[in-house]
Amino acid sequence: FQRWSTLANRPSEKCRDKALRLLAQRPHFNAELAKKLQARGFSEAEVEETLRELESHGWLDDRRFALEMASGPLTRKGYGPRRIRAELERKGVDSEIADAAVASVFEEPGDELKAARLALSKRSKGPGDRAAAGRYLERRGYSTGVILTILDEFEFDSGT
Repeated sequence: FQRWSTLANRPSEKCRDKALRLLAQRPHFNAELAKKLQARGFSEAEVEETLRELESHGWLDDRRFALEMASGPLTRKGYGPRRIRAELERKGVDSEIADAAVASVFEEPGDELKAARLALSKRSKGPGDRAAAGRYLERRGYSTGVILTILDEFEFDSGT
């Protein structure tokens, strides 16, 4: 009897198999994977149990994936701390985890300033005029203090 009860508590193999196939394509956050599995008709209980099992094996780890996203693709896009945090939270990451990932990317006091300089220098249109550059950096998620510092450093078109 005990053997049957442990089998009954395990997530359905179909749910676990689908979750593993999704994770094989690319890493997912807990919330993303749960949403996809529920959209495919798996019950909330099956999904929760599957997620717990995947976490226990280390195949699903929001902290690790948030750090990878923050230090990789989101940084390469030239995003600042506020934008990275917003992107992670949009994906369903807990705000505490998002804050920790952002803090690890922008550890040193000058990291945000360096990233903003790089983002503006790589801008396809060039720095442009002062107002456009400021708006660009704001959309990228940089703080007002960093934006003002950067705007004072760059030379802009005479149309300002």
